[in-house]
Amino acid sequence: MTPQEIFIKDNIYMGQVNINGIECTVGYIKKFKWSWMATQLNTLIFIGKTNEPVNNQVMDAFSNNCYEYALKNHKGWPRGIQAGVGSIAILQATNIDESARQYCLSVLKKHWSAFEIPVLLDLNEKKMYRYVNAPIWGKIYFPFFTKTITEITNKL
Repeated sequence: MTPQEIFIKDNIYMGQVNINGIECTVGYIKKFKWSWMATQLNTLIFIGKTNEPVNNQVMDAFSNNCYEYALKNHKGWPRGIQAGVGSIAILQATNIDESARQYCLSVLKKHWSAFEIPVLLDLNEKKMYRYVNAPIWGKIYFPFFTKTITEITNKL
């Protein structure tokens, strides 16, 4: 399935955006859960595809710019007041450097009331790379992030 088909089927399609010269399909999920300490989580999911070489700097820039876009374009409550923002940056590629894989497996940046999650989908190996362990901060949200990332990447 294409990213747009996935998001439309799941009723979360938001639109198209260009991040770092990469056309991305964006999905938006707004969820409130009592188990999240009565918090609303506004998650934007970016799916881009490139034929260019991908290393850790490319992945970092892509993830960071997706995060900045998510902060400016979420439609939920203000961040920090019983609300958080999640940015899941999924980059599909064929020419991947080991540093990009390691970056996605180990780097999760700390942000105030926000999450920046880089994900790499190796189209040659049909393998997804994302965090291995959920951090202590924001741990209550990571089962949701893990499930969302897995469901979407399995459909791509």
